[in-house]
Amino acid sequence: MFCTNCGTSNKEDAKLCIRCGESLAETQIRKKPFHERILKKVGFLRALFDFSFNEFVTSKVTKFLYLLSILYAGLFAFLCVVIGFNVSKGFGVFILIIGGPLMFLLIVIYSRVLLEMVIVILRIAHHTAEIVKKSDSKDGIQWNI
Repeated sequence: MFCTNCGTSNKEDAKLCIRCGESLAETQIRKKPFHERILKKVGFLRALFDFSFNEFVTSKVTKFLYLLSILYAGLFAFLCVVIGFNVSKGFGVFILIIGGPLMFLLIVIYSRVLLEMVIVILRIAHHTAEIVKKSDSKDGIQWNI
């Protein structure tokens, strides 16, 4: 169970957070959606080097990677235009008007879809772990198969 105040992982039966002392009542956790429970007060570098993995940095890293991919796409399109004009004026104009923007758009779309797939896979893994945790706590029967 994660604290809604600081995000620290606590035992499932804990009533108070071990880091900040906030109440961990079940009703309090259900009130806030998952994205609001993710840490707000922890800085990026502190969360990045948290070896207990209590802080989530996926969204911040994804935004940074998406920004880098947009910059890369712009640089790549610009270099293609420069090379196109070095080959010939007609080819340079074609790359400037059609080829460059098309390459930029394709790179941005590809990187966006790839990053969204990574986020979806991580969310599926997180929700699967929560479902397994909930089913283990409700089922008092030990199955020996």
